[in-house]
Amino acid sequence: MNRIVLIIVCFTLTLTQVFAKTSWGVNRGDVSMKYLTLPTSARSAALSGAGVANAVRASEISRNPLAMNHVDEAEFGASHVVINNQKTDRFTSLYFALPFEMFKHSLVTSFGADFLGYDGIEGRDEEGFKTADYGAYAWTLHTGLANRNELFNWTVAAHFSQQTIDDKSALAFLGDVGGAFHVNRYFSFGATLTNFGYMGKYDQVKEHAPMALQAGVTGVLPLAKIFGLERQWNLNASADAYRRADMEKPEWRFGGELNYMQTISLRLGYAIRPDTKNAISAGIGFSFGMVVFDYAYSPKPAFEGGYHYVTLGFKF
Repeated sequence: MNRIVLIIVCFTLTLTQVFAKTSWGVNRGDVSMKYLTLPTSARSAALSGAGVANAVRASEISRNPLAMNHVDEAEFGASHVVINNQKTDRFTSLYFALPFEMFKHSLVTSFGADFLGYDGIEGRDEEGFKTADYGAYAWTLHTGLANRNELFNWTVAAHFSQQTIDDKSALAFLGDVGGAFHVNRYFSFGATLTNFGYMGKYDQVKEHAPMALQAGVTGVLPLAKIFGLERQWNLNASADAYRRADMEKPEWRFGGELNYMQTISLRLGYAIRPDTKNAISAGIGFSFGMVVFDYAYSPKPAFEGGYHYVTLGFKF
């Protein structure tokens, strides 16, 4: 009972910070390495980033550390993001998750790496005249540890990141923490604090890491039981509140996933963003034996197209 009370208090405090009307001391535009908040997993992208309490794919570990809590088999895989009509076709994420037993506890460890590359950026001097094109690159190494428990899950993770624009670079040492409470097999809630820690100066200018809070609830509707279907159909519905350090107001994220026998999933997401345009996304996922495949698409009018997300994993 004491643990449940503590979890509820922590969850309430997290929501308080998400909806706090005061800023976190970071002005808009002062946050760097924002790619660390972009989804890399196709499943997460299809749900518009919702489902912090129900991240069931190992591919989600680089953005949602609670995803480690659902890993029951060793898995290795990669995610790739393609942005229409852009030269940045090298946003790739690798992940590896391994469950193990230690001191009678079920644990999961994870490792990962991200790489983002831009080429052919048009250069301009101080007077606005065109100069030589240049590139921008960023990479991150991840590692994490979590428990596997039917009632309460905890997780911790660490990142080392470097971002280079032209010939100037910045380094960051960041961490993630998270917790989730499963009331029963049909309802759970969770929260994460991601990307907190140290970020060095970029071109002698101090910037801030993209620290973010996210809290949400997920409900599972057993359609097969309700409607008497012969096969197992489930509908997962999630609602999350998300706030990054430079946001004045939280972002609402909603996602739904229709799952058939844990093998085929249809997904739809919608995000309400006070600072930018709202966003819709959709995707599909397959899991057959040792192979896991996910795809998602999110329209982006500013890019005259959208983002395509592809994830391929192998369990062993």
